[in-house]
Amino acid sequence: MEPEKLKRKLDVVVTSCMQLSRDLQSLEAQLSLNMDRKAIREIIGNLHWAAENTTVVGLHQVGEALEDNMGTGLND
Repeated sequence: MEPEKLKRKLDVVVTSCMQLSRDLQSLEAQLSLNMDRKAIREIIGNLHWAAENTTVVGLHQVGEALEDNMGTGLND
């Protein structure tokens, strides 16, 4: 798959992560248990992390953001 097409597919994943995050955020206040609200906030944070790193992966595919290893310690 060509790099630009792969980046576009990864961008769709980013958009999905952010939409799921917004959907969960809109439901959070309606949850009856504090532990459930806390779990939802953690999930939202994980979705933001996934979206951010997926964006970086997409940029790597087109030769951008090459200095960002997303905290992995890997250089390739």
